Amino acid sequence: MKKILCVMLCLGVVFSLCSCAGLDTIRNAEIPPLPTREATAAPDEPAPENTASPEQGSGGEENTQPEASAGAELGDRVIIYTKKTQEDYGAPDGSIILLFSYVTPKVRIDERPAAAEKINEQLNLLEEAYISGTGNAGGRNHLLESATDNYNYIHDTGASLNTLFTSARTVKGTRADGSVVSFRFWTSVYTGGTGGSYGYYGINFDAETGDKLSLDSLSADPEGFKQKLIDSVIALARKDSAFYSQLSQNGSDADGALAAIVREGSWYFSPEGIVFFPAFGELRPEDEGLTMFTVPYSALAGVMDERFFPVKRDGTGTFEIVRVGEVTDGTVASIDRLVVSDGEEMYLKVKGTIYDLTISSFYYVDQAQGDERFYETDRHWYASYMSDCALQICAVVPNGMPDLMISYTDADYVQHRLFLSESGVNGGITLVDDTIKAVG
Repeated sequence: MKKILCVMLCLGVVFSLCSCAGLDTIRNAEIPPLPTREATAAPDEPAPENTASPEQGSGGEENTQPEASAGAELGDRVIIYTKKTQEDYGAPDGSIILLFSYVTPKVRIDERPAAAEKINEQLNLLEEAYISGTGNAGGRNHLLESATDNYNYIHDTGASLNTLFTSARTVKGTRADGSVVSFRFWTSVYTGGTGGSYGYYGINFDAETGDKLSLDSLSADPEGFKQKLIDSVIALARKDSAFYSQLSQNGSDADGALAAIVREGSWYFSPEGIVFFPAFGELRPEDEGLTMFTVPYSALAGVMDERFFPVKRDGTGTFEIVRVGEVTDGTVASIDRLVVSDGEEMYLKVKGTIYDLTISSFYYVDQAQGDERFYETDRHWYASYMSDCALQICAVVPNGMPDLMISYTDADYVQHRLFLSESGVNGGITLVDDTIKAVG
């Protein structure tokens, strides 16, 4: 039995910049528990545990612009959508033996449709490789065959083993503007036993041409640029004396191991700089986590092509939410329509200019001592900026706890969050200020 659910959602990028370098540690302990027979989803990407200046999306509220070149002009607006596909495969007794899911982003640049098309073609190739298992032992058909063999063995022998295999790929936009469009893919596979396999993959595109960017394409002096990146990663690692000492144990070449991660597929643009990451288990045991290294743009001034620095920003903006029926036709310039759920039609109107607008769903968790937090579940829509225009949204307006978040940054890279809710006055709708600490 096969059930396929395709849902249109969106991918956003929450930009929070920092002017200093950082190391971020991602620990396997933060990965959700291994699936049981009753599991309904594969493990998600773990949330970073920051050990120095935070990576994007780490929950920092106020950060400063990078101390680097002024960067490119604001440029054309980049909008990112994603399509989420989940396929469930069952055994003869009706139990699910394989959950296979993936999220594919789609880029829209109205002023440069050819560049957007080129980016989307390459993203589609990544999706096809994940589904087919090209270049590795994975892929849907191989996993389904393995899951079926595993189920038959358990059914025939009565072995006390897990019958559910999972494979999931998610993606986050890490920076998108008039200069670059950058993504970080996260893949997790569980095929029984006490643990699964996990991995990141970074891919970056030129927003002007749609070409895939390599490290060599970022500078007129590729060798000098790469050496600068290697030196920066080594310097970051040495700031964590315990980590660097661990790398150097038993005569190991710590600097050589660090230099090796400055390679294609192991980097992406973030709002703060270029982030490099090893494979799990490459620099430290998997159960100790994975360390990411953010080389700040300030360290790359003069060696990286200026057009790949973050774009210039100025101006401020405010929001208004209003039902479609309350707006006179022709008075709102809507750039898109987002369907989150079968609910009310409304306009999210922007006066002035805001950046990195992200529409996300989330849910609350009431922690100990009444410490309420929220977890983002789906990112529905992202725009690099909006200026004196609107987004039409179709969604349910909750009369209790909000479940739809609107996040954005201003010209100073300060992050803001608002929640869609009933106003409590004549059934009106409103945007509630962020008073809840984010998780992940």
